[in-house]
Amino acid sequence: MSSTTMFRSVASMLATRVMASSASAAAPTAAYSNMALRAFATGPAAASAGAISDDLLAKLKTLSTQSLIDGLWVMGWPDSFIEGARPLAPGQKMAGRAVTCRFVMHRPDIQQDKPGGENSPEYEAFEMAGPNEAIVMSSGGPWESVGGDIKFLRLAQKGCAGLVTDGSVRDTDALINYGFPVYSYSTTPKQGPNAHWPWECNSIINCGGVVVRPGDAVVGDQDGVVVVPAAVAQQVYDIAHSRETVEEIVKEELEKNPGPPGRYYPFVSGKIKKDSPLCKLLASKGLDSSKYYSTSTSSRFGGSSSVTTGIRGGAFGARRNFSSSAAGDRHMRTKADMDEVSKFITDWRATAVLRTPTEAAASKAMDAAIDAGFKVCEFTLTTPGCLDRVAEYTKKEGIMVGCGTVMCIEDAEKAMDAGARFIVMPCLVEEVVSWCAERNITCIPGCGTPSELYRAYRLGAPIQKVFPGVANGPMWIKAVSAALPMLKVNPTSGVEIDTAVDYLKCGANSLGFVAPLFDPVEIKNEEWDKINARAVKIIKNITDAGFMP
Repeated sequence: MSSTTMFRSVASMLATRVMASSASAAAPTAAYSNMALRAFATGPAAASAGAISDDLLAKLKTLSTQSLIDGLWVMGWPDSFIEGARPLAPGQKMAGRAVTCRFVMHRPDIQQDKPGGENSPEYEAFEMAGPNEAIVMSSGGPWESVGGDIKFLRLAQKGCAGLVTDGSVRDTDALINYGFPVYSYSTTPKQGPNAHWPWECNSIINCGGVVVRPGDAVVGDQDGVVVVPAAVAQQVYDIAHSRETVEEIVKEELEKNPGPPGRYYPFVSGKIKKDSPLCKLLASKGLDSSKYYSTSTSSRFGGSSSVTTGIRGGAFGARRNFSSSAAGDRHMRTKADMDEVSKFITDWRATAVLRTPTEAAASKAMDAAIDAGFKVCEFTLTTPGCLDRVAEYTKKEGIMVGCGTVMCIEDAEKAMDAGARFIVMPCLVEEVVSWCAERNITCIPGCGTPSELYRAYRLGAPIQKVFPGVANGPMWIKAVSAALPMLKVNPTSGVEIDTAVDYLKCGANSLGFVAPLFDPVEIKNEEWDKINARAVKIIKNITDAGFMP
């Protein structure tokens, strides 16, 4: 069963269970039902790595789609133009971060299972949109309508950056009057529901032959729509901006002195030759042509091609050598690795979380826990020498080591370089979760509410830390787990020896032990035997209750 299918099955069961509850719990039932339907509509997280800033988005909007295509080709992304998405009105220009919606062809059971009303996936997508977001809809077919005036009035109210579809739209006059850019394959008077249904929002989709991830930049002009992956957006801008600058110089010169453009082209075939017409032209503008260089980029058609990538420094901005995506990142892991780490944490249930101001005590304290049977250990960055301990314990057989109190991507990079197998945060730092999810790194962010837990799940965190775990007790975990069974909650800090099993019985996926395991006074007094005795009791209680191998 695929993750999406499993997700929908769980959400469907949750919705059915909650809606079948007694009328005496009408208010909570309505709330939980709505939460389940929203989960069903939005599907699993699929956000792009990193985030495109408003400033970068505005810069991308100044460029033509032709220049962006050139920049994307250099970066090794040749498939980036949404085939068939044409502007509905002349003069349209659009740039927005993608919010996606996927349609599927009509079937009676699809109609029955799909959330309706305001919980329908397209309306979930609309509520995510604003002035810097563009709705991208993958249609069931080029002639099928994805919506019309009443549906898309909401986008006008939200000030949406634009709408893109490889299908058709209806009520053309009304859509043009709404004022936001619309790009579609065609227009039609037909209704859509008899042919296809919106099924999921903000997942990875294929629109007009292009893969679109939520958060990618979607840029449109009179020539059509180009998708710029968030992972390479800055680099694509640098290349495209450099190219447009050169072309403006060449065009200006040809207008003043008419002649064949071939005099200056092609300037993408390698370094600009010394004393060539283009070299002299750039020099006349005070630009050093030697700063232009070519780079080879792999082509999906085989071989490689040399194309100009930009300018090193100078007036056009520096451009770094760049791997085309996170796939070339040294921190990239496989999905199998992520699953292995998550399963190990789930199987062994208890994590020894060490936070101490004394560097010399760290190894001895953690050894006391490991000797008692702890298989998962976490060193926090608030502990002096934390990364050295991570590197040390990564070499130990049968132990899974993670790094905690990670608060930024730089922290995460250092932790992974030290050998950490998983990342833990005391709060929900969304950019770190997204960075980890993009690289198949197990990330466990701290959350204090059901909304934060679900947000962490949607961002791609396979396990969600409840911090502090003692704040609401085991019954709170039970209520949250019943309402949101897709979560894998990990209560941490405040989980006591005598309540650990209660948390697991109430639905906790795993547990984190901080002060109840590592007593600060005992660490200060170097009473390792007391720490070991407590660790033995924790492991015994969990094992005897049947929660540990």
